[in-house]
Amino acid sequence: MSLQTIKEGHLYKKGKINKDWRQRLFVLNGKRLSYFKGGNHSPAGTVELKDIRNVTDIVEDGTFQIKTPDRVYDIRGDTKEMSQEWVDAIKEAISA
Repeated sequence: MSLQTIKEGHLYKKGKINKDWRQRLFVLNGKRLSYFKGGNHSPAGTVELKDIRNVTDIVEDGTFQIKTPDRVYDIRGDTKEMSQEWVDAIKEAISA
């Protein structure tokens, strides 16, 4: 698997403790999906692709979920189309 960036962009993630939607920079590569706060160079969080059990289809507002054994991530793009692009890219990276 490559560490080359497959997709990068801003998405909204619902917090684990603070349930507000926060914009984060997401970076998908061949091994992981990482997200960053503000201008930080170190990830605020990382999801290893090998740990992802399911990526749900988007719902009406464009939200989708990434499910791991430890957590469920609620994520959405600015548009349903953007969310669908991310769902497709993540699913493709998992199956590569």
